[in-house]
Amino acid sequence: MDDQRRNINPHAEARLAMALWGEEYAAQRGGSMDFWDGLSESRKALCIRLLSDILVAMNSIGRARP
Repeated sequence: MDDQRRNINPHAEARLAMALWGEEYAAQRGGSMDFWDGLSESRKALCIRLLSDILVAMNSIGRARP
C-alpha cells in the first residue's frame, strides 16, 4: 500500500495515538501513519496495550450507554 493510501486508512492503534498526542500529531508535517511510524516503541506499545484492554472490556462487559 502506498504512503498516501496508508495515511488515509490508519489502523486503530494509530487513531488512538492521534487522540492521545493530538498536539504533536497536528504539529508534524506527515499523515496519520507517518505519525505512528515516528512514535517511540514505548508509545506504540502503550497504544497497543490500551486498545487490547479496551477490546477485552468491550467484548466482556460492553460499551457505555448515553
